[in-house]
Amino acid sequence: MTNAGATCDVPDFPEDRISHDFLLGGSVTLKQPVDGYRVAVDAVFLAAAVAINSRRDQKILDVGAAVGSAGLCVAHRLENAVVTGIELQDDLYALYCRNVVENNLVGRVTPVHGDINDPRLPLQAHGFDQVISNPPYYPSGTRPANESRATAHQEGHTSLKDWIGFCLKMLRPKGRITLVHRADHLDRIIGLLHGKAGDVTVYPIWSKDNSEAPLRVIVSARKGVASPLTLRRGLVLHDAAGAFLPHAEQILRNPLPLPGF
Repeated sequence: MTNAGATCDVPDFPEDRISHDFLLGGSVTLKQPVDGYRVAVDAVFLAAAVAINSRRDQKILDVGAAVGSAGLCVAHRLENAVVTGIELQDDLYALYCRNVVENNLVGRVTPVHGDINDPRLPLQAHGFDQVISNPPYYPSGTRPANESRATAHQEGHTSLKDWIGFCLKMLRPKGRITLVHRADHLDRIIGLLHGKAGDVTVYPIWSKDNSEAPLRVIVSARKGVASPLTLRRGLVLHDAAGAFLPHAEQILRNPLPLPGF
């Protein structure tokens, strides 16, 4: 495997292991493994939290990009966005490259194959206006049988502290980091950002209206500033029967921003 570069080389991937799916109501074509990591709605909501307010917001890094879902949605919604995505796993990187080509985003979305712990990674520190990420949700422990899911979902040799530290390192001063993560890890995220990033916005995502606690949070902050934290009302996903509510369905099926972003 090699870095994709501007022309996006497309490594091989067995066709019988590919699932052919779509995001944003069919606007984004997505190939993903049948038997490995699978994209969740979190990636779409993460992409919907990205805004470009000036020319200094255009260069975006997606850390842990998997098959490229979040970055592809950002590039589809925001025509000025230039996205780089880094992915560790060979198979997911291979499909990421194919997804870039099939969505006609070569030159605007660039996959990079590598490990964020590798000092030889061909990414420039402080070189991005925004960094987005859906970090692994679960601490090290009993790993799922499927190795791809285990690597994607568990912290492993890279802790959440290391992950957020890398994201901040890649950001220019006053650049914006945006994460989607488990709501019960909000205290960890806020603690890891403290003293390094401010102007924090916390956007909870609730499964149902009567849920006792949110399922996910989107946390957005700016590097090197000290403005206070803002807590948003957030978004409720499902009705009592488990179907997506109209406002959630609209964001999932259309290239729209989250309310307030």
